[in-house]
Amino acid sequence: MYAIHSSNKPWDTWDFIATITCITGIIVAYFADTQLYNFVQRNESLKEQGAPILLNLDKGLWGYSRHPNYVGEQLWWWGLFMFAWNVGYGWMFWGPLVNSMCLAYVTLLVEQKMLKKEYRAEAYRQYQKTTSVWIPWFRFSIGGSKQKKG
Repeated sequence: MYAIHSSNKPWDTWDFIATITCITGIIVAYFADTQLYNFVQRNESLKEQGAPILLNLDKGLWGYSRHPNYVGEQLWWWGLFMFAWNVGYGWMFWGPLVNSMCLAYVTLLVEQKMLKKEYRAEAYRQYQKTTSVWIPWFRFSIGGSKQKKG
């Protein structure tokens, strides 16, 4: 934010792209986190009713990426970097890079945690085989070809 506010450079195309990137990041993170919250709440309700819980969140944005909330966060930080780069603060690249590396590590930890939960490990392995880890993409069949979303 310092880089953005310390420059008198006029608004240009890169600022527009950075703005769209940041706004997209906020929207993606909001919807992904809301979908995750609703999934957790639904499972809590199912547990209270004695009904079987849902093993994986694979609907909405979670059908295109196993960690869409992280994608949204990364779009936000890389969008901020675009603003900084555009006003001559390219060294600020290190901030989103370190953040991306931290989220990559957290992703590994979350994936390992999901596989340690015996009741959902097999379902999660299937989800890993069919859904992109980060970059939102169409579902893959077990053989690796794209599946249509239904």
